[in-house]
Amino acid sequence: MREVLVGAGCCETQPMPFVAPGALAAVGLPEDGITLSNPVDDSESVLRTSLLPGQLGAVAYNQRHFNGHVRLFEIGHVYLPAPEGQLLPDEREYLGVALSGEEAPVAVAVLDLLAEALALPALELREASPEGLHPTRSAEVVVAGRARGVVGEADPGVLEACGVAGRVAWLQLDLQALLDGPRARRRYRPVSKYPPSDIDLAFVVPEGVAAVQVERALRAAAGTLLARIELFDVYRGPGVADGSRSLAYRLRFQAPDRTLTDADVAEVRQRCIDETSRRTGATLRA
Repeated sequence: MREVLVGAGCCETQPMPFVAPGALAAVGLPEDGITLSNPVDDSESVLRTSLLPGQLGAVAYNQRHFNGHVRLFEIGHVYLPAPEGQLLPDEREYLGVALSGEEAPVAVAVLDLLAEALALPALELREASPEGLHPTRSAEVVVAGRARGVVGEADPGVLEACGVAGRVAWLQLDLQALLDGPRARRRYRPVSKYPPSDIDLAFVVPEGVAAVQVERALRAAAGTLLARIELFDVYRGPGVADGSRSLAYRLRFQAPDRTLTDADVAEVRQRCIDETSRRTGATLRA
């Protein structure tokens, strides 16, 4: 996992697990961290409940020293409030990734790299507004039906409070739960020696239809001929009705035993359109 993050241009940080009183509130989190009765330093007397304060502090430090664009990650412990009936806090190992000067899709791309490396099953993003993150540019990370983290961008007000300029893409995962959880079965297939065929499809869907629903419909319709699928554009504006958006996908078809003909591609293209329309109510835009 560290190799994947370093390969994505990230540097590891190792801040202390203590934060200053008020630091959690500054990043939009509840002030429910445990206060130490005999701290080493009175200015850092609260056990953190998130990796966000330390990572944003590291970003701000780098910006003050003229190193504005950094990619940082930390694997460290957080201390959540004690579950009901227990005395000790819930100590968890988290992964946090801060990407200064980047937008939410970059954090999602890092998440995809980690999901591949860890063989995470049934990964999806669920609409949410996590505390401390941008209300419309963030989501909950769901793995095998369970919430395991958050991804998106830090809230502009939080960045201002922490002295950070520009945007910061953010990813935080409950690493302990992921490593203890199920793994997807890896499936490999031979690389085809025959050329691929790419097509683009843009669908207009209601705002309530998640992009993953459209992707699932396309995958089901394309079957084994689908070599790759990519959501490359989301559009709202003139030409698209209020309450809807356009999702544009690039699909790559490739057969293991032959070159696909124009008729083959046209047939699977129509299947994709029909199945997506049936499952999601989408209409073809282009």
